[in-house]
Parts: sequence; C-alpha cells; structure tokens
Amino acid sequence: MADISTILIVDDEAKMRNLLSMMLERKGYQIDQATDGKDALKKVSAGTYDLVISDIKMPEMDGKELINRMREQNIVTPVVFITAFATVDSAVDMMRQGAADYVTKPFDESKIHIMVERALNLSRIVNENRELKQALEEKQENRQLIYESNSMGGVVDLVKNVASVDTAVLILGESGTGKEIIARHIHYQSQRSRNRFVPVNCAAISSNLVESELFGYEKGSFTGADSRRRGKFEYATGGTLFLDEIGDMPLDSQGKLLRALQEKKFQRVGGNQEIPVDVRIICATNRNLETMVQQNKFRQDLFYRINVFPISIPPLRQRKEDVVPLAMYLMQKFPFGKSHTISEGACRKLNEYPWPGNVRELANVIERCLILTRETQKITSDTLSFLKPNEPAAGGRVIVKLPPGGVQLNHVQFSLVKQALQAAGNNQTTAAKLLGLSRSKLRVLLKNMDGEQ
Repeated sequence: MADISTILIVDDEAKMRNLLSMMLERKGYQIDQATDGKDALKKVSAGTYDLVISDIKMPEMDGKELINRMREQNIVTPVVFITAFATVDSAVDMMRQGAADYVTKPFDESKIHIMVERALNLSRIVNENRELKQALEEKQENRQLIYESNSMGGVVDLVKNVASVDTAVLILGESGTGKEIIARHIHYQSQRSRNRFVPVNCAAISSNLVESELFGYEKGSFTGADSRRRGKFEYATGGTLFLDEIGDMPLDSQGKLLRALQEKKFQRVGGNQEIPVDVRIICATNRNLETMVQQNKFRQDLFYRINVFPISIPPLRQRKEDVVPLAMYLMQKFPFGKSHTISEGACRKLNEYPWPGNVRELANVIERCLILTRETQKITSDTLSFLKPNEPAAGGRVIVKLPPGGVQLNHVQFSLVKQALQAAGNNQTTAAKLLGLSRSKLRVLLKNMDGEQ
C-alpha cells in the first residue's frame, strides 16, 4: 500500500488555506494547516510532512524566514511558495531561498496538482538519498563485530544462521551488552537490509502512548492529534522493527502487538482501516520473560510468538578476552582517540574490572580516558585509577562492615544509588539491575532522594 503524503498549508488567510485543502484532499492527500510561519515552524519541528506550501507575506514570521529557520534546524522538507506576482528576479530569489517551486495567484487546480506532484517527487528523492546514506554508514559500521571470545563466536554463528530467514528473534542479555548492535547486524545480513531498521525502546514510552507509537494515529483521535501520523510498524515496512526492552511493555499493549503479529495487520489509533504488516520483528530484553510469564506480568502467547529463535549475549565480565579489543575499537571511534595508545598495565586493569555496565560502561570509560590524556595520548593504569574493582562475594551477597559509630541507613542507600547511576552512565535501567531493583522501584528511590535533599 502506497504511503499517503502529508502536506502542510501555511497562509494567514483562512479562505486560501481551505481552498487549497479542498483541492488536495480530493486527490487523497493528508492535509494540515498553519496560520503563519511561526505556527508552521512549530508543526514541522514536531511532526513529519512530505511538503510545505506557504504564502510569502504573513505576520509573525513570513515564508522566507520560515524556510531559513527550517534549514537551520536541518528540516529538509521541500517548500513551495505562493505569491501574488512573480518576475524572473523574484523567482530566482525564491529558489535561492531554498524553495522547491512556486505558484502565482490566481491559480487553477490542474497547475496546483502538477506542482504538488513534482515537489513530492523531489521530497521522495531527498528522503531516499538521506536514508540510503544512513543505511550505508550503518551497514559499514555493522559489517564486523568485535570479539575474540568463544562465547561471542557462538553468538555470531547463531546470527549468521538466522539472518537469512524471516524468523522472529529474541535477544537476551544484561543492559549494555550490545543487544541493539546484534539486532542491526542481523538486519544488515538479511534480505531486508535495503530497507529501514527501526528501533523502539519500549521502556522509554509511557504506557498510554505505546499503541500510538507503534501503530500511529488518525487526526482527531485524541487531544493533540492535529494530523495523521504513521507508527513504527508502517515506517518499518519492508524492513526490521526492533522492540528493545520488550519486557517493559504494558500487558494491554502486549495484546495489540500480538494481534498485529498473528494477523499481520493493524489499525491506527482512532482508525478503522486495516493496514498490512510487512516487517521482521526482533525483540530484546534484560529481564527473565519466562519468570514474568509465570507471574502473569508478560503474556505467554506473545512470549511464544517472539521467542522463536533466542540469542543470549554473555555479559562482558564473562568474556574477558573481548575487553581490550573492544577498548581499542572504541578508541578509534572518537575523532580525538585515533592516535592514542594503551599501556599493558592499563590493559590488565581493564581486564580486572567486573564491568557491571558491560560494553556501554566500557565506552564511557574509554571516552573519559581519551579526554584525560589528550596531551600525552597514552592511557596508562594511572589514567584508570578511578576504576575500583569491587566484585561481590560468592552468591552475589555483599558483606558490609558496620562502623563502631553506626551509620545512617538512608545515607548508605543514597550513596549506593548514586554509585550505580555513575557506573551505568546514568542509565536507570542498568543502574536498577546493578542494585537488584526494578526500574520503577529505582525511580521511587530517586524521587525520595530529591525530596530529602
């Protein structure tokens, strides 16, 4: 099914906006309106449009300032100007401003449709080129996985086996182990690699917005829905949809996701039209979904649907052989780290550290070291003095000796929370894992900390 183009019409005259809207809606376009440049800039910054048709002279912000502000914000949506008169000089000036085309008043409907189709073709070419460039960069970056351990070698073998078939994959592992990197690698080794890889962090979406984020919504379906919006399923058509932190998805949303996967179609929020699904689903989680199923916190039928081909990524502390190669690779990723070296003592210290935040924590540590050694361009064990290896005792229990004078328990608790956040690079999900808490309980602790400070 072809995508419906969305056009924003900008004019301070309601009569002109409504006339253009009627003309274009008859051709099946989705239309939104703005009363001036300031209103239009707010809309294009918040939403996605395929074309903007704008008057030049308007109060608040005129058409020329609008297109300049759009380009400053790297919004490349083509703009067509409406003008009461046009000379050769004014036409050249409009093109210099960045306009894709212009139309003079009064205009007939046939010329409007020709101009719109021409501008939309330009919009498609711009979007395709941008996405192709991004895909090529990502494909190059994901061409090689950095590892030396046998355990990661086993993971890579599984990735090679499953990449060529359209099977649902569930990637398991602690936060920061590189689950999204593995998902991207599967995508770029698959037959869908020419199309989009669309990541969605289920933990970062509030429960009342999950459905609109995944399936999109129709104009007027709820307060603030000023125009139709495609969801991630539509955006990923032909490609791969990566649902990260799937274990954090609310139960009622899990049912709608299951229906979309089973029936291979869905409806936008507030809509009745059945939209076909053509995406590969890859899910990831740092939680034990089987336990959640037993606790009625995750749907059993959805678990079976997404757990066709599970891949478990070992934490970094269980694959010490990968630490230094990853550190060397991460050094090269920073523009100011390409000439840096790392001493044997620093390598030993990296290997001794337990890496509770896994590869994400390693990346943060390497970036910090590169900044600290910009002059010497050599990372030594002294550079890594801020790393404090403190692995828990057997069985995961930590023995804390009570000082003779006692302690304030809440102060100890707050200190541990801060240390966990620091070790996790301020990632709350990872910090909660380090503390053996759920993300929601950690948020309650942080709220209490703010209240007592």
